[in-house]
Amino acid sequence: MLNSALRSRAEYADLGVDGLAARTTPERDASIVKAVEELLEGRESVLDLCCGYGRIALPLRRAGKTVRALDISPNLIEAGKAKADEEELAIDWAIGSMTDLPYKWDAFDAVVCLWTAFHELFGEDEQISTICEISRVLKPGGIAIIEGPAWGPATAGEIAIGMRQGPEHRIVTTEHADGQSTVHYIHDEISYGRLCAAAGIDDYKVYKREWGGRRRLILEIHAGK
Repeated sequence: MLNSALRSRAEYADLGVDGLAARTTPERDASIVKAVEELLEGRESVLDLCCGYGRIALPLRRAGKTVRALDISPNLIEAGKAKADEEELAIDWAIGSMTDLPYKWDAFDAVVCLWTAFHELFGEDEQISTICEISRVLKPGGIAIIEGPAWGPATAGEIAIGMRQGPEHRIVTTEHADGQSTVHYIHDEISYGRLCAAAGIDDYKVYKREWGGRRRLILEIHAGK
């Protein structure tokens, strides 16, 4: 297991389901689910990659999608599975890393990786491995949606206080209202283009849009037909 995966698993074991859920609202989640459903219109089989406790997987299954859900955190998977069992929703849950997916080639019509999950990968080798894996499991004509924070270039002040660090100052520390902080890798059109080129992907687009009441960055990958 790679370092970023170990770090994320430890963080979410400490934060727990309640702590993670407190960082969103039912209204925001409903808005995001609606956006995802619009982007995935006409596609049936979906992989919710880094699914957490199922805030997207569960509604997609209720809407009739065939859903598989994978996360690095056993406690989050356990919570999602318990809710699915309670509602008698058939979802295939798995514990694993996004850098090495336990699925066959051409397995899904769509892959979604939301809520900054991809941005928890700090090494470019990990990022490229994940993009390759997402591309591998997409069926011809499939689509992948990766969502994360829309940050601009680092300012001198952010660098001075240590808020932005690492290569190209792409690693940012964010303080939350609960007193905890998270660290993410910041992507843009340049970095996503670099990853897609390394993964042999030429059909993609990067754009910003309103997403659950916030301005977010989207990487959209299209598998060839």
